[in-house]
Amino acid sequence: MDTARGAAQAERSANQVACLRFLADADEARTVGAISEGTGLSRPTVHAVLDDLLEIGLVEAASPATVGPGRPARAFRFARETGLVAGVDLGPRGARAIICDLSGRRMGYAELEPERKADLSLIPRALEAAADAGRSIDLGRLRAVGVGLPGVVEADGRLRASLAMPDLVGLPVAELLAKDLGQSIVVDNDIKLAALAEQRGGAGRGYSDVVYLQIGHRLSVSIVLNGVIRQGRHRLAGELGAQRGMRWTRNAQRGQLVWSVRPTSAEVLSAAAAGDVDAQAEVEDFCAQIAGRIATVLLVVDPEVVVVRGGALQDSGALLRPLAAAVEQELVFPERPPFVASALGREAVVLGAVGNAFDRCSSGIYGVHDYPSPWADITHELERTTQ
Repeated sequence: MDTARGAAQAERSANQVACLRFLADADEARTVGAISEGTGLSRPTVHAVLDDLLEIGLVEAASPATVGPGRPARAFRFARETGLVAGVDLGPRGARAIICDLSGRRMGYAELEPERKADLSLIPRALEAAADAGRSIDLGRLRAVGVGLPGVVEADGRLRASLAMPDLVGLPVAELLAKDLGQSIVVDNDIKLAALAEQRGGAGRGYSDVVYLQIGHRLSVSIVLNGVIRQGRHRLAGELGAQRGMRWTRNAQRGQLVWSVRPTSAEVLSAAAAGDVDAQAEVEDFCAQIAGRIATVLLVVDPEVVVVRGGALQDSGALLRPLAAAVEQELVFPERPPFVASALGREAVVLGAVGNAFDRCSSGIYGVHDYPSPWADITHELERTTQ
């Protein structure tokens, strides 16, 4: 009896997902007949599903999509605006926040710099700024918030270690924010979230196994395997800087990259792309120094693609060409993954944060089991440039 009941519930959930996805993809209200034809479900089944979705507020009756003779058929639309999901990227230099509706469409976005030192209080402020930017969005409709932090983040949302934000180490970040915001909170490492976003909707889209390499103030690596962030037993996967005495380059200082030609990596790459010989030489030397470590990662993971973020998109060739060549010199076998430029740039972390919230809080967000996260819409409106 329990088996039969479980099978019936699974079928009911699958039918709900099918109808809701059909309506989510539509730009206007659809009749029962159109939904039936689009999903392959019978009209009685569609009627029953719509009754369920109406009850939980995910769809609403609307004006019919078409007008003809006789009594117009009832039409229904996905009530995407009834709930919101947000993502926040918090770092020592400030916070980025994005607010999406239930279909993943961007409703508000904001960037804030700290008045003194960045801390957790910047998260609700960033959300409020994003709400204001989205024409006074009602944050009372929030159903989940994802957060990205620099450092080792435990599964329960506690920040265990962080060179970038040491004042937050040991804090139960997810628990504190849940009390403050009154919402479900999911927290993860910022670079891991960037890798997830690139794999789901960026330069790594279509690949299951992705290595993400970020070259900014620090050099960071994260891995997605079979479409899932590789965390490891102690959530240390990709934390190469945690190896005692390890330095990516000769001039790295406590993990910070120090450049001689220009102050930042973005400026060095821009100069190299513009033909500055000294900048090109520094980039080539930098790539030669890190190539051995990158090659080791590739031989352990054997990914399908390496996504690299290291400056403006138009300057990416100044890094990708010498990096791929240097890594090639370290490898014996001819098989190697392509090196491609990040498509999501500086928004990768905040997009990964909101997408992770959709992934991990799906049932609570929708009230429907196994509804897929709207990654395509989350990344669709991105400007696709980097800084």
